[in-house]
Amino acid sequence: MPTIGIADTTFARYNMGRAAIDEIQKNVSVQIKRVTVPGIKDLPVAAKKLIEEEGCDIVMALGMPGAQQKDKMCAHEASQGLIMAQLMTNTHIIEVFVHEDEGKDEKELSLLMDRRTREHALNVIKLLFKPEKLVREAGTGQRQGFEDAGPLRM
Repeated sequence: MPTIGIADTTFARYNMGRAAIDEIQKNVSVQIKRVTVPGIKDLPVAAKKLIEEEGCDIVMALGMPGAQQKDKMCAHEASQGLIMAQLMTNTHIIEVFVHEDEGKDEKELSLLMDRRTREHALNVIKLLFKPEKLVREAGTGQRQGFEDAGPLRM
């Protein structure tokens, strides 16, 4: 049975891990391993450990960078770490970050965090079980969290 890793943070203001697990369990039967770390810069090693020590086939790295410039810098550093962990393990780590300033208010931010997490959970399922669905979606302007952009018209 495939195993999906969930790495989330205590810094996030929404329980993204719970939303991801809920969406995955609604759609497939898999093992899920979850680890929670303090912040986004802790996610790369958590994801790598889920792959190497827990045998996860794919990992979701969930986090909420703050709105300040230093938070955006930390998000960039965390993203680089996640990319390095992917290359080191030859395993997909799906980064799901929602920046604190992406919503116009707390209600929109909460909805965005839930929707983006759930839509990426579905992408994880596609990567594991139905990669041909992703091929069919190529070039269609898919967006996770907000409305899809749609394909360009010629």
